[in-house]
Amino acid sequence: MNYSVKKWPFESDIPGGSFQRFLAYGFENSVCGIIFEGGEALSGVPLGGLGTGYIELLSDGTLGRCSIFNDICPPRELKLPFLGLTVDKEVYLLTNKPSGRIKGVKGIRYFGHFPIVDMQFDLECPVQVALRAFTPFILGDSKTSNTPLVLFSIRLTNVSNKRVKGKFAFSFPGPKEGEPFKHSVFSERNISGISVTQRRGAGYTLGVLGKEKTHWGAMLGSRKNPWENLLKEEIALPDESEAGTTLIVDYILNCGQVKEIHFLLGWFYPYFKDSGGEPHTHHYFRQFRNSEKVVKFGAQYFNELSKRVLTWQKVIYDSDEPDWLKDALINCLYSLAKNTLWVVNNRPDNWYPPVGFFTHSESFTGCPITETMVCRIHGHFPTLFFFPELEYSTLYAFKHFQISDGEIPFCFGRPTSLRDPRYHCQHPLNSGQYAQMIYRYFKRTKDKEFLSQFYSSAKKAINYQKSLDYDNDGLVNEHSHAEPGEYWPANQFYDIWPWFGTSAYVAGTWLGTLTSGIALAEAVGDKKSSLQWKEWLRRGKNSYEKKLWNGSYFRLYNDSENHRIRETSLANQLMGVWCAKILGLESPLSEEKVKKALSSIKRLNFKATRYGLVNGVHPNGSKDFTREEENDHGKQIFVGESLCAAMTFMYYGEVEVGMEIARRLYEVMAILYRSPWNQYCLISSEDGHPVWGEDYYSNMVFWALPMARKGEDIASFVSEKGLVGKILKAGE
Repeated sequence: MNYSVKKWPFESDIPGGSFQRFLAYGFENSVCGIIFEGGEALSGVPLGGLGTGYIELLSDGTLGRCSIFNDICPPRELKLPFLGLTVDKEVYLLTNKPSGRIKGVKGIRYFGHFPIVDMQFDLECPVQVALRAFTPFILGDSKTSNTPLVLFSIRLTNVSNKRVKGKFAFSFPGPKEGEPFKHSVFSERNISGISVTQRRGAGYTLGVLGKEKTHWGAMLGSRKNPWENLLKEEIALPDESEAGTTLIVDYILNCGQVKEIHFLLGWFYPYFKDSGGEPHTHHYFRQFRNSEKVVKFGAQYFNELSKRVLTWQKVIYDSDEPDWLKDALINCLYSLAKNTLWVVNNRPDNWYPPVGFFTHSESFTGCPITETMVCRIHGHFPTLFFFPELEYSTLYAFKHFQISDGEIPFCFGRPTSLRDPRYHCQHPLNSGQYAQMIYRYFKRTKDKEFLSQFYSSAKKAINYQKSLDYDNDGLVNEHSHAEPGEYWPANQFYDIWPWFGTSAYVAGTWLGTLTSGIALAEAVGDKKSSLQWKEWLRRGKNSYEKKLWNGSYFRLYNDSENHRIRETSLANQLMGVWCAKILGLESPLSEEKVKKALSSIKRLNFKATRYGLVNGVHPNGSKDFTREEENDHGKQIFVGESLCAAMTFMYYGEVEVGMEIARRLYEVMAILYRSPWNQYCLISSEDGHPVWGEDYYSNMVFWALPMARKGEDIASFVSEKGLVGKILKAGE
């Protein structure tokens, strides 16, 4: 590890506001990222794992959103400082938003690299403070990543020429529930702490490592027990009205001395009911039976867990990807902490596979729908690459909810329901995209037993999709559900932008499905389906080019029956091509026409904005919009869709163009709007500001970019020589 860092945990003289390279503790080589000043970032790193819930640590030193108490949707807003200390009979809160007479910090520097937060606090006193907080989220290890735990390393440095003593406090609130609870103190071996226990063993534990002299008391910051009480020899003990609590460590520092304090916060709220009323048990119940055991696990493996997190990040930081993409790959994973549920059920009527049931919401904070198919087609890559057993559980659920005609549901329910599947919503896409994911999983795992188990389901889904070809031209038709004169539901991914007849996006995605289906059929030896689907593909390709090709690109749609044609250039009109290329398959469209279409997209959609690709642009270069309201999909930018288009450029040799599109998109979120841990789905093509969709699932498609940049497919990307393979190898 690199112990030459000038100021722990990262170099302090790094300018903020842009991507920089610098030294950070635990890394042999330099890392990269953005240093935010206190309060500058509009979001914070969510400290949590796979389906555990999370606590957001904001750049102003306060706790933000929190879902560990099963406040899943929407998450609870804490808005509380949680760290403080006394120095020379003065109390300091480690935030630049102190309250009352309490002093805050002069400055904060914040470096977030999920699941780690590094912070430096500048205080006007003899003691300087720095923090590294992390959760044991480890790529390739779903079990450890399912630990409901945050670990905190605090470093105190006496910068004066005299001895200093005081107290350091960690204060945390309790759940809002009005149910009974009790406090209990424990101390054994190398850890001590306090637990708050509620009904059925639920609760949380604050612990501290080492033989520290510790005290505990009521939560600080409330009216009854403010932070001023930290100066007292004994602070008030918790009573029946306050489940929150505080853990206090005494310290003494000689001139120039450094002291480290290690706190742990573990929680255990395993039982909850989803919005459909169904009771569930979080998967972490299989590993732990109370929060004290969670904290003791963290204490036993504190250093090892830290090292394992740093190890997988090191592979990314040491790769040849550009700095902005390294930061994007690491930080887009935050969605797995904010938006996932992983449940188990031991009832005899349970249908889950042994691993349980893992789901990723479209966004618990923006658009809470459980596993929206049209979002997971972009965003499921990290789960597919690093946690294939969890990807399997989700695919298994879609198969379970498939109905007799072969249709795959749009989702499993909303806002948090896991058993209320919705059908005939964006159905021109869902079933075919499910079939593509079956082949993606096979390419990732090479698991022939999986293929034999799922092939029949994928086949039914493909044949159902074909039933939506009403004019028998080999292409799936548009099925807008919007009433005349209205825009929603348009019934495809761009769901307030109705299209008609045959569209480039829906029909093109269908051709990508057929391409995948043929590969699936050949893998299992189903010659009959392979021949049938090849004929559908041949006929569909001819119809697609005949109806949509305008000589320069594939027009948005052609409704010949009703004499409606829209010549708009859709930024991601080649979605079906991208779907094939990431699987190592041939393009379902003419290579010559694909190249011409890319040239037109560059001339029209790329030129029309500084922030990525405008979704829709007319042949004259003006943006396509159907109304004046801001939330108009035609004139704005879908981040996930633009990233797919960027990758298509890369697969056709225009790597610089594709990378420039992707770089602009990420810099809008990370630099311009300072929100790398709350990425929006839709942004403005005018100034890049967020338009709609907080914390979006789709944006994890960043994880397919390095693959496209090098012209790889899923199989090569996860091999030992690919980036995913290297990360998994390091994690072993």
